[in-house]
Amino acid sequence: METVNRNIHALLNSIQKCQIYKDFKKQILNKNPELAERVQRFRAENFRLQNEEGQKDVLAKAEQLSRESEELRSFPEVKAYLDAELALCRMMQKICRTLTDGVEMNIPRI
Repeated sequence: METVNRNIHALLNSIQKCQIYKDFKKQILNKNPELAERVQRFRAENFRLQNEEGQKDVLAKAEQLSRESEELRSFPEVKAYLDAELALCRMMQKICRTLTDGVEMNIPRI
């Protein structure tokens, strides 16, 4: 397990040094705290919608989030932030998929 832990930390270090992570960590929203707060609320609502089961009015909530996303993305700094977040999430998904495939867990694709 010690080797695994050492390699996990090496992977984390590699992630933190890569350009995708650096782009995500840029403080581009800090210049406008009100906009940053709106983006954080949007992200929280989006996460809830994707991860909570049995929600009422899922379609209405999804439509509202879609409209809010379009409005927020009209700000170049928000678009850059959300695009960087998406790139980081995709990289993390690829890492997880590679690991689960490598240990043959046979987790179905969704």
